[in-house]
Amino acid sequence: MTHNIGVDVGGTFTDVIAFDEDTRELTIDKVLSTPANPSEGVMAGVSEAVEKAGASFADLDLLFHGTTVVTNMLLEETGSRVGLVTTAGHEHVLHLARAWTPGPLYGWMGMEKPDPLAALTDTRGVEGRIGSPTGEEVRPLDEDGVREAVRELRDAGVESLTVALLNSYLNPDHEERVREIVAEEAPDLPVSISSEIVAEYGEYERTLTTVINDYARPQVIRYLDDLDDSLAEAGSSATMNVVRSDGGLMSSGAAKHRPVELALSGPSGGVVGAATIAEKKGVADVLTLDMGGTSTDVSLVEDGTAETTRQTKVGYREFKSRAVDVNTVGAGGGSIARVQLSGSMQVGPESAGADPGPACYGQGGEEPTVTDANVVLGRIPSSVQLGGKMDLDREAAQAAVAGLAEERGTSVEEAAQAVLDIVNENMHGALRVVSVERGYDPRDFGLVAFGGAGPMHANALADIIDAYPLIIPKGPGVMSAFGFLTSDIQNEFAETYLMTDEDVDGDDVHAKFEELEAEAADWLRSEDVPEGDHAFEYAADCRYFRQDIQMSIPVDVENLRGEEGLAEIKADFEARHRQRFGFSLDAPLEIANLRVIGKGLLDGVTLEERELVGGDAEDARIATEEVYFDGAYRETSIYDRTQLAPGTVFSGPAIVTQDDSTVVIQPGHEARIDRYENIEITREEAQ
Repeated sequence: MTHNIGVDVGGTFTDVIAFDEDTRELTIDKVLSTPANPSEGVMAGVSEAVEKAGASFADLDLLFHGTTVVTNMLLEETGSRVGLVTTAGHEHVLHLARAWTPGPLYGWMGMEKPDPLAALTDTRGVEGRIGSPTGEEVRPLDEDGVREAVRELRDAGVESLTVALLNSYLNPDHEERVREIVAEEAPDLPVSISSEIVAEYGEYERTLTTVINDYARPQVIRYLDDLDDSLAEAGSSATMNVVRSDGGLMSSGAAKHRPVELALSGPSGGVVGAATIAEKKGVADVLTLDMGGTSTDVSLVEDGTAETTRQTKVGYREFKSRAVDVNTVGAGGGSIARVQLSGSMQVGPESAGADPGPACYGQGGEEPTVTDANVVLGRIPSSVQLGGKMDLDREAAQAAVAGLAEERGTSVEEAAQAVLDIVNENMHGALRVVSVERGYDPRDFGLVAFGGAGPMHANALADIIDAYPLIIPKGPGVMSAFGFLTSDIQNEFAETYLMTDEDVDGDDVHAKFEELEAEAADWLRSEDVPEGDHAFEYAADCRYFRQDIQMSIPVDVENLRGEEGLAEIKADFEARHRQRFGFSLDAPLEIANLRVIGKGLLDGVTLEERELVGGDAEDARIATEEVYFDGAYRETSIYDRTQLAPGTVFSGPAIVTQDDSTVVIQPGHEARIDRYENIEITREEAQ
């Protein structure tokens, strides 16, 4: 009885899903996260999940882990002390940064710019120069100077070291030699070179990304080592893979070398899982809504593929790392509602988190949250327990929202509804960013909602943006963990190209792709992926000549050969440019970067198709309660999701309960259970 485990560590809950490779059954579990030591929550969740599945730690084969360790480190600035070795004269590269200021117009006047993650006192410039654009050596590397710099930084107490030399993306020889010297002078010091982390132009971005890698590296090494040891002590010999920001997987060994790739580890899994479910249903274009306890992540899936970006942003810092293109807002079940001095109400971004949590958790929280508002309005029925095991303190929720109502001079119900309306508008704004603002009409998309709180708010949001069908997966509260189980081993290999379609032809580009593919294949072999499971995807970062805005265009390498080989790439780029910006230019196409994604295909979770037996919803109804909708209490049926058979149809208002989430179906809507046990919600008038 072999099991694979997916684990997603969130701000409030740690979600676990176990997959039995023999029976193809899924077992889910949720435990409260342990922010002080996330591995404790991971071990507690895995232990409960394997016990519920009737298995043991010894039965585990693969463990897929999404972690917020790097995300939290960057947000809280609790990473390691980083030393930086750069080209003499460029020691201030992190201070110069880019001419960009966050916040509204004139926001710079009150902005306190955060210090670079590698302090100037821990930065050393060394002589030696690689030239541009050909990568020739202009001045030889001063190896004695490098040795002196490394010794100074070692003795000063830096915990890791970044090497980022000018133009190293064109020729990595100097950086590689510096790394060799570091190994001789400070063999215990983790070191990263920028030509391996980001082999692309852009001195600031390349340096920052590599510094972030080293900022996180010592702690990630300790965390993954501790988790490996804990699993071994529990009797597990499972292979642990860590989820990347782009939704792929890499070994824990690779993650220790490139932790910058984990910055958005958790949110990516939910998007990948949602894309898998939507494509299986034949709905290739969907928006995704992942509402948890602290925040909401939204994304867009087109033709069954999640949109990705090469610019990852965590807090103030934006760096180069491939990630699922997720827009995040501080809108979660734990988001706190407050009345401002102006008399208006604000919901979030501050969250009650897991400790103390919303007032209804009964752990000492007193401020009103989104979850408390849902409790007050009856959207979370009286029979529901948190995570299937924790009773909710409904009196505490009522008291918290009553205080808010008193401040606003309204009824408790009106105050609670205002909280939900505001948080829904916050999420609506996030959905507009990934759709309308990028040239997409949300009415052409479905909506897949998940996360512990997403299914409670999704119907209201689907109405606002008119995105149907609304799909609620079988296990919405553990969707990220489910997505991990559908992922493949993968990594991206890139090279700056900077050629126009007037300078090169398809054969030239094809030859470069072959070189990158060879690198990707070598990496897959290092991850122990059999040759027969190798797969490759190709993309070109394109822009108009002398323009700066570029877009990544998928490339069919089989169509590249010959003089007209670039015509398809240009046509695809111009179509995407017109969609995004509304116009195209009569200008040459410039290919800025070439990319190959190497994938190691895994036999992951498959959705089991059930027979549409068309059961009677009455058999699944467990209660009828008064729930507040549209300004009044309405009699609402409460259903047990485990008793709803595929093919069952019922109308709102209705609430469907399950251990990991609660689904709200609003009046005027119809829900049906599809053959994959998703709940599909549509407007009744659309039938």
